[in-house]
Amino acid sequence: MPEMGIIIEGIIIVIWILLIIGLGIYSKKYIKSSGEFMVGGRAIPVWMLGFWSAGASVSAWAFFGLPGAIYAFGPWQHWALCIPMMAGFPITVLFLGRWMRIAAKKYDLMTMPDFLAAVYGGKLIRIFAAIGIVIGCVFYATAQFKALGILLSTILGIPYVAGAAIGIAISAIYIIIGGFIAGAIINVLNVSMMILASLIAVALGYIWTGGFANMYATIAMASGGVSWTNQDVAAGGAAWSLWISWAFFLSSFGLAGQPQIVQKLYGIKKPSTLWLWGLLGAIVFGITCPAYCYLGVVTKYLTVTGQAPNIVAVYGSPDYVIAWLTVYKLGAEAPVLGGLLIAGVIAAAWSTVDGFVMMGGAALARDIVNKCFRPNWTDKQLLRALRIGMLIVGVLMVIETMFPAELITWLAAIGWAQFAATLTPALLLATTWKGITKWGGTAGVLVGLVVSAGLTLLYRIPMGTVRFLKMFYLDAGAWGMILGFITIVIVSLVTKKERGPLYYDIHGIAPPQPVQQTITQK
Repeated sequence: MPEMGIIIEGIIIVIWILLIIGLGIYSKKYIKSSGEFMVGGRAIPVWMLGFWSAGASVSAWAFFGLPGAIYAFGPWQHWALCIPMMAGFPITVLFLGRWMRIAAKKYDLMTMPDFLAAVYGGKLIRIFAAIGIVIGCVFYATAQFKALGILLSTILGIPYVAGAAIGIAISAIYIIIGGFIAGAIINVLNVSMMILASLIAVALGYIWTGGFANMYATIAMASGGVSWTNQDVAAGGAAWSLWISWAFFLSSFGLAGQPQIVQKLYGIKKPSTLWLWGLLGAIVFGITCPAYCYLGVVTKYLTVTGQAPNIVAVYGSPDYVIAWLTVYKLGAEAPVLGGLLIAGVIAAAWSTVDGFVMMGGAALARDIVNKCFRPNWTDKQLLRALRIGMLIVGVLMVIETMFPAELITWLAAIGWAQFAATLTPALLLATTWKGITKWGGTAGVLVGLVVSAGLTLLYRIPMGTVRFLKMFYLDAGAWGMILGFITIVIVSLVTKKERGPLYYDIHGIAPPQPVQQTITQK
């Protein structure tokens, strides 16, 4: 790659980094309370949060990991993951949006465990939900910093760990300093860059290949192309298990359990505009995710026609597809466009990492310590604890960069599935079924947490995705969701009808009157 191309792409990335940090520092002046820090004072325009939520859903898995997975295993993954996920935004608004936003001020809701505790009552459901969030963050964040590490190390010529640590540190700095307001402002820029990069990606792909039909036909005629285009063969015989797990359970309904996306609802200024959040999220996701998926097919075409090396053979992992395409091909031919595409991937990672830092810190400082053990903290003490908690999470995420990771796509999928299994059943039943009880919800969250994490750690990671699906038929997260739903229903039917105060608001039921005991003195 010509030296000038490296310099131009490096300058673009450095300018982008300085701009993001500057906006984070600027946003600090608006932070006066924990409410402003966590949810922007519930006064953020819906279009800004629609952009941020869409960016958090795309993240590095769609802009970096998914093109590599498509390059290696076929394009069917795009249809199994991206299209159902677009439906997840309106589904979330339909089932959760109204009550999460309307009840936010009355019950001081800032996190997903807040909502569950307000509906079901009790501390255990809050603690179990917070633990599930932290576990999900570990896997999902790994996907983000691996993408950042590969890209920044390739473009800046630094070690992978250093590149990943720099990328995570930048996101942690601006969100710890400027909180929710910084995230909202910065992610308008991040997602705008993602949209611009997506349009550039589609245009370049068409120029290089002559269009999707020609590209697909050429790949199909190449050696090994038939197996690549056949979804079941490409998925090792597990395509239908993946389709059922992700298209029905995890991508669509499972989006309602993604705190890095759904917690943005708390910050919307006007509850009447919630529908626009769902529409914007689906549209932005529908533009950006397919565009970078397209680059996976483009690179496969370039390989089979001899214009690109075999990425897996040369680099040892399909995760280097976007790095090769942007740094080596575009770095030589059009470094400005290459820099913009790299900025788009980095923006996608940041739009998710900042949410992980925020909700991970809140899970530790607010959901567990403050709400369960230190309820008498002042707002100033809580604000300080939130920043400390987020700093701890950011440091842990940087430390994680020193450990090797599996394919980015499946690491992100494990994190997404953990969130969905732990939170989605309790969240959806909270607004749709009057029969829920305190112990039903608590048990359901625990079962979803344990089943998804247990199957993942004991079987999926050691066995690999395809072998796991062939043995268990569904993804670990899908089993967690299913068993979570069943547990909530069964336990609710046999336990005392104890609920939290928000339950009675949602279902329009008068809360039970406290039992008054009288003592008769003789």
